[in-house]
Amino acid sequence: MGEISSAARVAAYVRVSTDEQRLHGLSIDAQTAALQSWADKNGVKIAAFYNDAGFSARKPYNKRPAMVQLLEDTKAGKIDLIIFTKLDRWFRNISEYYKVQSVLESCHVNWKTVQEDYDTSTASGRLKINIMLSVAQDEADRDSERIRAVMESKRERREPCSGNVPTGYRIAGKKIVKDPETEAGVAAFFESFLTYRSIERARAAAGERGVVLSYQLASAMLAKTAYYGYFSGVEGMCPAYITQEQYGQIQAGRRRIERRTAENRTYLFTGLVFCGQCGRRFGSRAHIYYTRQGGQRECIAYNCPGRYHHNDCTNHVNIREAAIEAYLLEHLGEELARYSYELELSAAAGPPPKDFEAERKRINKKLLRLKDLYIDDIIDKDMYRKDYEALHAKLDELTVEESAAPSRPPDAGRLWEVFFEGWQEMYGQLSREDRQAFWRVGIERIVVGEDRRIRVTFRG
Repeated sequence: MGEISSAARVAAYVRVSTDEQRLHGLSIDAQTAALQSWADKNGVKIAAFYNDAGFSARKPYNKRPAMVQLLEDTKAGKIDLIIFTKLDRWFRNISEYYKVQSVLESCHVNWKTVQEDYDTSTASGRLKINIMLSVAQDEADRDSERIRAVMESKRERREPCSGNVPTGYRIAGKKIVKDPETEAGVAAFFESFLTYRSIERARAAAGERGVVLSYQLASAMLAKTAYYGYFSGVEGMCPAYITQEQYGQIQAGRRRIERRTAENRTYLFTGLVFCGQCGRRFGSRAHIYYTRQGGQRECIAYNCPGRYHHNDCTNHVNIREAAIEAYLLEHLGEELARYSYELELSAAAGPPPKDFEAERKRINKKLLRLKDLYIDDIIDKDMYRKDYEALHAKLDELTVEESAAPSRPPDAGRLWEVFFEGWQEMYGQLSREDRQAFWRVGIERIVVGEDRRIRVTFRG
């Protein structure tokens, strides 16, 4: 390539993947400094930098945002010359290289490496580029194979594949173990949530033991399979805080967890009351009434959003909290006896349980194959992420389904222990917050029909 005019419109391209930067120090700053130094020495001005940080040179060029923008500007006639530090910053995939090269040639735009000597104007120069690209692609393929082999070996030995582990764990001796500093707090967090279905209460329980959790972190912890031992696609990768069955109960309960209200008001049955017509969870609202004496009275009521917001449900019942509480205090024994009888009939006549474990293993095998396809560059990052999320969604659905249809019948005997004889007297001495917690210990759902009839489902 001959003399470069000082008026040439020069574009600088920089790229590094996370692994490359960590292993070889090929940082964006280092490349930018090298390109700027070359431009200063040659008396040219760089019009723009195109930065593809975090993108592999093996991926299709149209999956690299800065590369796409660079080609668009090239087609628009805004660029005369493209510079980058080395050939492997540009491409490590021969077929993708020639797709881009055809665009550059059609626009009469050349490129130059400032730390290597390449020339596309001669046959021998193009042959050299082709050879070096082949070498770069082969090195990348070998790196992928080595990384995959190392990761598989680590998983077989149940060793962590990275230094990132969930809250409550740490790495010791190439193994994931419970962190003694946070173990008690995390254990209390899950125990509290399983009892009360309240993130706020669970956070408070963890905080009492020195573990401060934000609401976002606490919510994310409830979704992590690591806490029952499944991590990085491997069963038993880390010691469990909860059982797999409890994890399923958590996922089923997360859709109706107790949330803090704007007024920080306690609703006794929030998340427990459901519509007998459309199945939606009832909303709750407090109504303030003024008495003739100038005082105030508060009345809390529950109703179906399908009737009052979406207008697609016929259940117009607006039931007072006090009415639900009075019904439970008087009829809970009858409801529990009915529920126990239904459990006996269901256990005697029910179909054989679904093999959830076999289905879970099948999905996990698909996840491993999906990772192999991505590492081998058969699918791109977007496709990998889409399929990865879809498969994990199936795992979550399977867990929820398993919790809703357990292989063994719920333990009605435990419920009789919760609602022991004379429990109403004890209940009358509780604070409003403790009354709310009391109902959550034993009750799964309170279903209210159009005729205002109440039907109770219990947590077995």
